Amino acid sequence: MSTRTMNDRYRGFRYVVEVDGVPRAAFGYCAGLHDVLQPVEYYVGDDEIDLRDVADPDHHAFLVFAQGVTFDDALPHWHEVAEAGRPELHNGRIIEHDAFGRRVAAYTFTAAWPAFFQAVRSMGAQPGRQIDTFELVCEELCEA
Repeated sequence: MSTRTMNDRYRGFRYVVEVDGVPRAAFGYCAGLHDVLQPVEYYVGDDEIDLRDVADPDHHAFLVFAQGVTFDDALPHWHEVAEAGRPELHNGRIIEHDAFGRRVAAYTFTAAWPAFFQAVRSMGAQPGRQIDTFELVCEELCEA
């Protein structure tokens, strides 16, 4: 009887990114999911003593993913199209898992486009499938 267990290759990836309902990548690190809107201070009238705080009306959510792997070539292609000056806006979800692989939370983003994509240079049959950094800018981010 064998006592060995099969290791899960994607165990360290805690964030799964779905674009238009299709899982596209998994990442081990994500920053920007729990950020709050930063207030902007402004003066009311000529009175320079009273400052008002209001949420920034042009606030975009910036999500930075790192240490990931892509399942197909959709993310690199999406970034190439955005770099060419024709950004495609897509909707999707981010599913967060804990260390044991259980689903913790899900976040929904709308009207998103990739701002930065850096793949790990690797040699082998599938170069470019490992992602070092992926930055996603979305107009709205909410917990589902």
